[in-house]
Amino acid sequence: MSPNYLYICYTANKLETGGLSGVPLKEYSLIALQTLRSHLPASIPLIGCGGICTGADALEYAKAGASLVQVYTGFGYDGAGACRRIKDQLVEALEKEGTTWGEVVKRAVNELSAKPVRVTPDENSVKQLIEEAEELKKLLDRLGEKLGDGPTEANGSAILSAAS
Repeated sequence: MSPNYLYICYTANKLETGGLSGVPLKEYSLIALQTLRSHLPASIPLIGCGGICTGADALEYAKAGASLVQVYTGFGYDGAGACRRIKDQLVEALEKEGTTWGEVVKRAVNELSAKPVRVTPDENSVKQLIEEAEELKKLLDRLGEKLGDGPTEANGSAILSAAS
């Protein structure tokens, strides 16, 4: 890694006008990744990105639920050797933990992903759906009036009939 790399990532980028990338985004990217992972089933892979400059960073993303990682800013600042260096560091970290990338990803994804919820419809849930459909119809009617198309009575009635 070039000596000025971390200085550039941690300091100079924070003062620039325009987009922000790299290390300053890592904390936010990890939070976004964890949030997405907790709301999505394990069958949907996520790609972690934002501040991946070391093998430890890549491993942190895997443990947060990423199936893959993307390196961009680190590659730009550190050059073509960045990906090889990150991979070598990652291999070393995985060997220390006695595991593989696939095992880390599988464990994290299985533990952190949203679990399927079985819902048995009852009278209250059907009633709630009908109420929500009626509210949606009102909103669509108001939108139609604002756009000059008039109320969507025919469409709204069809929706409510289907829900009943």
